[in-house]
Amino acid sequence: MHKKKYIAIIAVLFLLSIVVAELLFGKNSIPRQKQVKQEIAMYQAKVDSLNALIEQYKKEIELLENDSIYKEGILRSRYGMSRKGEKVFQLVE
Repeated sequence: MHKKKYIAIIAVLFLLSIVVAELLFGKNSIPRQKQVKQEIAMYQAKVDSLNALIEQYKKEIELLENDSIYKEGILRSRYGMSRKGEKVFQLVE
């Protein structure tokens, strides 16, 4: 009877050691889960950043489509365009 009891205890300890080893070193181990959580947080931050950039571009598109004063400012500042008869001066530092 004692022999069966020891075998059962050894079997349980063996199974527990396998479970602990799997939790510490396995494919879905606790350290790997922490790493995956960090990666998810990093990618979520990138997604949030890109969504903010998309919103910024949507606002710019809206302005370009509907705001003639904004368009004129862009044409004047970025492309150096002027209205007919205007004189344009460039300041050089």
